[in-house]
Amino acid sequence: MGRFLWVFLLALSVAFSQTVINAHKGAVRDLDLAGKFFVSCGDDGRVRVWNLKGKKILDIKSHRGQVLSVAISRRGYVASSGDDMKIRVWRLPLGKLVAVLTGHEEYVRALAFSRYGRKLASGDDLWEIKVWDAQSWKLLRTLEGHQGWIFSIDFSPAEDLIATASKDTTIRLWYPDGSSVVLKGHKDYVYDLSFSPDGSYLVSVGNDGYLIFWDVYKAQEIARIKAHEGAVYTVDYSPDGRYVATGGFDTKVKVWDVESLRLLKVFRGHKGSVTRLRFTPDGKKIVSGDDRGRIIIWNLR
Repeated sequence: MGRFLWVFLLALSVAFSQTVINAHKGAVRDLDLAGKFFVSCGDDGRVRVWNLKGKKILDIKSHRGQVLSVAISRRGYVASSGDDMKIRVWRLPLGKLVAVLTGHEEYVRALAFSRYGRKLASGDDLWEIKVWDAQSWKLLRTLEGHQGWIFSIDFSPAEDLIATASKDTTIRLWYPDGSSVVLKGHKDYVYDLSFSPDGSYLVSVGNDGYLIFWDVYKAQEIARIKAHEGAVYTVDYSPDGRYVATGGFDTKVKVWDVESLRLLKVFRGHKGSVTRLRFTPDGKKIVSGDDRGRIIIWNLR
């Protein structure tokens, strides 16, 4: 009887360890976090801001078609991009439109603010990355070198490097002078990447099902894991650098120990492919979205 009660209570705690949100009509294409809020976007052309309890704070009709990427900065700006080739920048808390950035000539699939919100980077289907000043919203430079769509962008914590993931199966590390180093290891599209909190390491995932760890300063692969059955669409480092979370085609969210490369947790609850996930800033939760419009907030502790 005692064992049955323990199993029941454990099952109950797992059942209530998540918050499920019907966030968008169609796929959730991207999400990002800053402070106590996260922002999501989807095929329905909406950008929505939520608190970490799953309450909707703001709803913005941002683009005519799909919204493919979204980013939120510590300075209270939200940037969105889509298949209209424009980037729109909104100011929280009211969602006032403050800038429309033009210059891309194809779909803009990737956005990222730098750590302190001073810069914004964007990547498109013409293989270009553009870096913008996040105060004047002027274009600072354009980076060229990839031979395929840009799926993901991340700034290093020191803001001295930009990492990009591409359909051309490579990752590039971009330096302030515009030069780059190519990281080769994936055998298919590279969908997402994330710097470690100290900027020493990078993780990447792709259509080949692998999670790859890279030494940033040596620009070389140091470990790889067959992380999911099928494509892995998203990856993120925890704020303390101890864990990495992945999600993909198999509908699962997985948490890995960085030091041992051991699988620690598997979260099941999505009914479709996991398109994007991120740790909360305190590392106590993971927020993940799927291609059926749902977002789940997972409690880790």
